[in-house]
Amino acid sequence: MMVLRQKIEEELNSMDHQSMVAVYEHLRQINRLRRAPKKQLISVVDIEELLELTSSSKTSWGEVVSKDREERL
Repeated sequence: MMVLRQKIEEELNSMDHQSMVAVYEHLRQINRLRRAPKKQLISVVDIEELLELTSSSKTSWGEVVSKDREERL
């Protein structure tokens, strides 16, 4: 366990401020999920998390939704 802690500390010490903020946000999310009631079926994601998760997508989600709607009509 100490070796793992040391490796984590070394990595943290080598990160810039922006990377450390991202790591901190991930840790907060992990702790929230761990404390959340197990029977929670719907996950609530705030808009910032949603934008971050979808920012790397290469496809246009609007086009996909439009095509899906057209197929249902």
